[in-house]
Amino acid sequence: MRNFSFKKKEILARLDLVEVVGEHVALRQRGRRYVGLCPFHFEKTPSFVVTPDLGLFKCFGCGKGGDLFSFVEHRENVSFREALQILADRAGVVLDEVSSSAPDSPTRGEIAKINAWAARFFRSNLLSSQVGEEARAYLKGRGLSEASAERFGLGLTADGGTRLTAAAANAGISQAQLVAADLVRESERGSKYDTFRNRLMFPIRDATGRVLGFGGRTLVDDPAKYLNTRQTALFDKGRCLYGVDVARRACSAKGRVLVVEGYTDCLAVHQAGFAETVATLGVALSEEQVDLLRRYCHEIILLFDSDDAGEAAAERGIRVAYPRCVRVRLARIPTGKDPAEYLASSGADAFSDVLKEAVDALEFKWLKTCSHFKEHGSDAARRDAIMDFLGIIGEACATSAVDAVQRGLLINQVAHLLRMDGHEVNRVMKGLRRRRSTTAEPARNKDERRAVVDEEQAAWVTVLEVLLAAPAPLKIGEPLPDPARIADETDRRIALAALDLIVQEGACDLASLLARCTESGDAGRIEELVRRGLAKGNFEKSLSGAAERIRRARFGEEIDRGKQRLSGPDLGAGLLEKSRQQLTKLGNGLREHSHFVPRRKQRSQSRTYTETTPLNDIAALEQS
Repeated sequence: MRNFSFKKKEILARLDLVEVVGEHVALRQRGRRYVGLCPFHFEKTPSFVVTPDLGLFKCFGCGKGGDLFSFVEHRENVSFREALQILADRAGVVLDEVSSSAPDSPTRGEIAKINAWAARFFRSNLLSSQVGEEARAYLKGRGLSEASAERFGLGLTADGGTRLTAAAANAGISQAQLVAADLVRESERGSKYDTFRNRLMFPIRDATGRVLGFGGRTLVDDPAKYLNTRQTALFDKGRCLYGVDVARRACSAKGRVLVVEGYTDCLAVHQAGFAETVATLGVALSEEQVDLLRRYCHEIILLFDSDDAGEAAAERGIRVAYPRCVRVRLARIPTGKDPAEYLASSGADAFSDVLKEAVDALEFKWLKTCSHFKEHGSDAARRDAIMDFLGIIGEACATSAVDAVQRGLLINQVAHLLRMDGHEVNRVMKGLRRRRSTTAEPARNKDERRAVVDEEQAAWVTVLEVLLAAPAPLKIGEPLPDPARIADETDRRIALAALDLIVQEGACDLASLLARCTESGDAGRIEELVRRGLAKGNFEKSLSGAAERIRRARFGEEIDRGKQRLSGPDLGAGLLEKSRQQLTKLGNGLREHSHFVPRRKQRSQSRTYTETTPLNDIAALEQS
């Protein structure tokens, strides 16, 4: 345990909580704290707080909190052991005592290591003087520089076969591990082959730079022009965005993100000086991708090259982005070219003008609705076009993504087109919204702990709050109370660790306590206890009062047991007298007991205890 705790403390000493969290959340400093939008749930105003001097984070919206290891657990949806390994790899700490998973079932962290090795292997192929010649010529023909290829880690798979498998075997990576990472696939006949063959390789990374999967563009006559990694334990293309690791800082600085569709488009736009660019992976913009982007900015500019694509992008953007308070604008590339082609022919200044002319998604959708309304002669087709638009607007208005002024303008435009009263249009829109709401809005995942009604349990919570939050060690009397009486398992585990630290080191150092935590949820509970303890203040008085309540509750428990024994129907007078003597002796002994009280306050606490003793209840028992 000591060696394990030392490893944790070493990792915490080498890594900065603000830096790690800042890779996923745009943090702004406010005094000693940093705030931002929570990465674990949707919120409009920041309630996610990082306190670096305590080494803890807390979201006051969804309730999640804890230390650096807890953050990685929640963010990556991994176990504590996997989070420990991820952070150890990042910090350069060797965890020789943490056993790895079986080779046929690699963890997310192990798949990331395999992907990182594969990215280096692909990169070496591209840089090879002979093997990578054709691929380098292709990149040059697309106007992509060697610097861009280096920045994004582009690579190459050569002539197929099992070259990757052979190289992986030399690196100690099994075929089963390659299959788990989707670098190798199995044919219907049972034979295995490399997934990517004769392709220019684009590593797909998360915001921290970890390789999640790959995209490959064919360099031969293959009907599958682009091929992505299938879904694995680590990779889900609906949740990933290409280039987010390179673009996130520029997105935060400029307050916007440009979204294109292709890998080479993303590289070309970056190369032209627009570093706030990412690419989707062949799927429509998803809610998870919007949630990822809104951590860094509040405006998305979608680039498209045709009216049909623009209309689909506008509708999708309104449905998934506006409810998340992210503004969506659409920029159309002229003459049907993709961004890379347009930049090659027209240059960065013309591309910048295209971005300046980007139209708000709601406005774009309205213009398309008017076009459909005028083109279709039948009343049914016109009605469908208007009702579709009203439904989309109603959903956006329901989440306050559209402010009152914009909403009024939109309703007036619809009313003018239909020659209806604005109030009637508003009523129709609300009716559509009610009909489309088939499911109730999910309740927030509050971090609600079990209500503590027992006096002793409530006092134990206060003891923990004070011990963890006190800026200096408090004097604790001997012998220490028994934390085994704590009902809550997490609190009991924390109390045992804290009291053990006090016995061994004379104080409960927060960093040392966090280093001893191995169970999921411990760090989050410690953060909650520290926060509540700091709010209490007056540490010695709070501690002595809690200790008094613990003794009183335990004494009351013994009295209740005595009542049960005395109320038996067959008890004789001798037994009654014996029980009375035992209870009196117990009361006198407890009056002299002063567990967990600061030494200089023992006398006053003992006097208080005598005044509140309920031993007179025995006389009432004898009369009953």
